[in-house]
Amino acid sequence: MKQRFIQWFKKVTDKKWMMWFLGVNAFFESIILPLPIDIFTFTLSAAHPHKWKRYAAVATFWSVVGAVGGYFLGAYLFDSFGQRLIDFYDYQAQFDQVLALFDENTFLVMFTSAFTPIPYKVFTIAGGALRVSLLDFVTASILGRGLRFFAETYIPYRFGEKLGGHMLKNFNRYTLGFVCAVIVYFLVRHFFSA
Repeated sequence: MKQRFIQWFKKVTDKKWMMWFLGVNAFFESIILPLPIDIFTFTLSAAHPHKWKRYAAVATFWSVVGAVGGYFLGAYLFDSFGQRLIDFYDYQAQFDQVLALFDENTFLVMFTSAFTPIPYKVFTIAGGALRVSLLDFVTASILGRGLRFFAETYIPYRFGEKLGGHMLKNFNRYTLGFVCAVIVYFLVRHFFSA
């Protein structure tokens, strides 16, 4: 079924409503949808490489707007709706871990969740439930989501669909490696500057 959906999506990439489709999916993927937006950003950029920046910008903008929606959902409706959503996706263990992580560094936690394949929606709702700094939350989301979507749309633009397909298939490994390198950098910098 996933392959049939991808084939259908490839056929409709030039439709006028595609930017709205991308925006709506990016918005809801940050709150409730389990389908990753990466399939859309990559496929659109592979089909229309000259629009790669536009696709990345639309996905980033609406994903961050969705994240803010998730934040307010967690802040004001967690007991009535947020907890049900966590239970529905069976994310309680991840949610509890996220709550502990937020105590350490809101910006780093949100940036990592926005950039890596970790379920972002868990972090958006948890951030609101904990009422973390909205400025740190939004700034980290813009940077993390922006880097992710601009990288995903640039890959097929720069390297073509075939090599881009390989890189997208292994994107999670590359992003986790990048985040590990950033964490090691900050740890080394912290310990040697102390």
